[in-house]
Amino acid sequence: MQRLLHKLCPLRRQASAQDERQKRIDSYIRGGHKPWSPGYQESKFDFIRQVLNDPSLMARFLKTERLPQGFGYGYDERVVEYPWVMTRLANQALRLLDAGSVFNYQEIIDHPKIANKKFTIFTLAPERNAFWQRGISYEYGDLRELPFRDNWFDEIISLSTLGHVGMDNRIYTKTETKTTIGLEAEKAVSELIRVLRPGGRFLISVVFGRHQLIEWNGSPFAEQFDRNLLDGLLESFSSCASVSTDFYMYTKDGWNVCLDSDCSDVEYFNIHTKQTIEPDNAAAARAVALIDVTK
Repeated sequence: MQRLLHKLCPLRRQASAQDERQKRIDSYIRGGHKPWSPGYQESKFDFIRQVLNDPSLMARFLKTERLPQGFGYGYDERVVEYPWVMTRLANQALRLLDAGSVFNYQEIIDHPKIANKKFTIFTLAPERNAFWQRGISYEYGDLRELPFRDNWFDEIISLSTLGHVGMDNRIYTKTETKTTIGLEAEKAVSELIRVLRPGGRFLISVVFGRHQLIEWNGSPFAEQFDRNLLDGLLESFSSCASVSTDFYMYTKDGWNVCLDSDCSDVEYFNIHTKQTIEPDNAAAARAVALIDVTK
């Protein structure tokens, strides 16, 4: 009997954790999708999981087609970044680099396109989540000085990360860092292109709209790209075989594909400096530029 109870206890704990998670999701939805309220993260990743498993929605991302009205209402830009990237990654077991650790979540690494990759995550400092048992390699350092040899990776992803390069990253590292504004994203891109093999794919996103330095604790930890900064970034890919850019914008009707002119003046919602959630329930970026590069 004791052996049976010993086997049942982990199952009960797992069921209890799942029940608690679902309660938080339900609470977030009942509360009107107010970003950063209890249940926000659980609800967001539950929504992302559903999207990644919906062939009709994924087909829209692959073709950059209009999304259903209300798509991703009350959630941040990850709800369009993840499916956009997943539709463009290869199915093969290639060498993949996550430059920025945005894929370091259970819901993402469980996706079939990630599960079979030779996957390396590169970021500034160790994080709470680590999936060593899944064969994922973790490396730490500065994107402007990568420790990898030339032409090593088949695919590279970097989501909402380049805007943090050179900024005050204490929010992530908890240690003092030097802020250097100006052309730092281009330096990181140069390094990332160096470690990507010829013919390899580089999938990037940056928050987009009116130029803003996004502050935390009195200093900028991120930068929102405007058209001029984006054009400067795109020039970094002048030696590459192909470059294309898609834009998605958040409104009171959720996330949808748009033109760059539609979202060129939107403002980032910064939970670290705002006192209240704004009427459209924006969680962070109100627009992103998604760049698809073949070296």
